[in-house]
Amino acid sequence: MKTDLTREQMMMMVERARYERSIAAGNIIAAGTRKTLSALARATDRFLHLLLMSPTARQ
Repeated sequence: MKTDLTREQMMMMVERARYERSIAAGNIIAAGTRKTLSALARATDRFLHLLLMSPTARQ
């Protein structure tokens, strides 16, 4: 099978695909980090609320 694309055109396509894959991987990492930090913040908030609102807390 013969292609009409030159080697340079194919290399440009490969470079573009790698770039897009890199961007997608970065987005996945950012989303995961955001979710993890959000869950950690919620857990910390709940813990502090329980700790500070408990009947045994000093006033």
